[in-house]
Amino acid sequence: MNEKGLIEQVLRIINANYSNIYVIDIPSDRVYSFNFTIANSLVIKETMSYTEFIDIAKKFVHKDELSNYFEAISLNKLEVEAQKGNNETKVKYRKLCETGEYRWFVNIINYLPFEGRKLIFMMSEDVNDRLIDSEESRLKLENEVYNYKRRLNQETESISDAIYQINNLLDNNMINSGIHINDTRDYINSVFNKVSIDHPELNQAIMSRIASSSSFLKPTILIVDDSSIIRNSLKRIFAEDFNILFAKNGNEAISIINDNVLSGNRENNIVGILLDLVMPVSDGFTVLDYMKNNELFGRIPVAIISGDETKETRRRVYEYDIVDMLEKPFNTNNIRRRIGKIISLYISSNNLQNIVNAQSEELKSVDNESIDGIKNIINVIVNNILNNEDANKIRKIAKVIASGYQNMYPDKNMETKFMDAIVNTVPLYNIGAIAMKPDVVITASTIKQEIEYGLSIIDAIMIDEYEIGVAKNIIKYSFEAFNGQGYPDNLVGNAIPIEAQIANITVRLYNYSKVKSLQSAIKTITETDVIKYNPELIEVVKQTKKDLRKIM
Repeated sequence: MNEKGLIEQVLRIINANYSNIYVIDIPSDRVYSFNFTIANSLVIKETMSYTEFIDIAKKFVHKDELSNYFEAISLNKLEVEAQKGNNETKVKYRKLCETGEYRWFVNIINYLPFEGRKLIFMMSEDVNDRLIDSEESRLKLENEVYNYKRRLNQETESISDAIYQINNLLDNNMINSGIHINDTRDYINSVFNKVSIDHPELNQAIMSRIASSSSFLKPTILIVDDSSIIRNSLKRIFAEDFNILFAKNGNEAISIINDNVLSGNRENNIVGILLDLVMPVSDGFTVLDYMKNNELFGRIPVAIISGDETKETRRRVYEYDIVDMLEKPFNTNNIRRRIGKIISLYISSNNLQNIVNAQSEELKSVDNESIDGIKNIINVIVNNILNNEDANKIRKIAKVIASGYQNMYPDKNMETKFMDAIVNTVPLYNIGAIAMKPDVVITASTIKQEIEYGLSIIDAIMIDEYEIGVAKNIIKYSFEAFNGQGYPDNLVGNAIPIEAQIANITVRLYNYSKVKSLQSAIKTITETDVIKYNPELIEVVKQTKKDLRKIM
């Protein structure tokens, strides 16, 4: 790079009032550090790799602002802002100074071209004296409260959920039944792994405990990139939780996948792939095509790590079932948590699916003791589904809708027993999905298959004949729409059982509210999609807004 020209470019942007001046050249993995001399001449102090820059930043940026610090120099976000005509952004953070105290700084970030490259120009300004004490105290208190609530929620959700799941396994003697022992063990390990991702400080103890109590096989991530810098950077991020395999091009990656996945060899249990697109010999798209042809996307999550994030590349990449595109420069903590959670979800989902998929054939051939063991496995899966947070909220919504329907239309004679059965079984509306491939395309045919799986599961685990009847109607018909445009039988109007109608509007209301506000969810159902639902149930939703708001 023309260093003299680079210095001139920096001088056009900054002045001697700034400190910690950096220019980040992401494609070349170089970071230039600048200093002003006593005579106010600008010189390049040193150059380093981006990985080294990250390590330095971690030492002086306050941990509460570290995530925002790196997000502010996300190449993807800077490009989006540049397209809007905004080439400058700012981020406020606390920096550890030589005095041993943290002071407030603002980074001024410019995203500009130079010699055909897109560079990030970043400089710091000390703004500590501008912050009044009350504002600093308020910010500190807000951060402490926010972090406490977030940590408390994570602990409550991840640890209690893990305890509940493992308790169910032990209560039902699944481990000792001898049935699906590999899938059962792997499922337990994936539960522990999810806890360790949410709580890194527990990771070492948990993994040590697993290793001593089972034949635990540490899962493996395959990193495919021709850059040794990127490979080593990613290895540092994930090595604590995963074994690491490397490939320098697409052909090497395909060979590794073939030997460790398609061959059935579990010496290296590959549970995730981080894939570059631009490589010599054969590129990342060669690997994506290979995985697509061998139907591997449902078994192994793939995240793209290429620096080529043009619109055309993104469009092409998302034609495959990838799970994420990692933005450069890397935010270490975010990537570890984000990819780690995706991998854990795939591991759990695949092992549960393996257990359920085998149950039909085994029920035909095994003795009564083994049948009980298989039913215990299915019971654990169903209990987990019925007792998670989503299911609890769905039941509460269904109760509001069913009660409102009875109150507004007493001539319908909705008995208490009937309403209770709806509320109890509505979370099972798509129970058959756990036996389907994760990447299956939703069609009338696949929904029929899902329904068949669901009905088999209900027959295997439910005892109460009355609730079985209600549950089966919900499973069979909750995909139908009031206007006849649903699945799989295109039933119209009240040919759809009322329990399935209530289940349908309940689930849609909950799903919409997770990505929108409750008000937007209600508006979508009562205005945009109104023809899909019973007009009487639409009125119930309108009249029960206050009760629904308490649930959400």
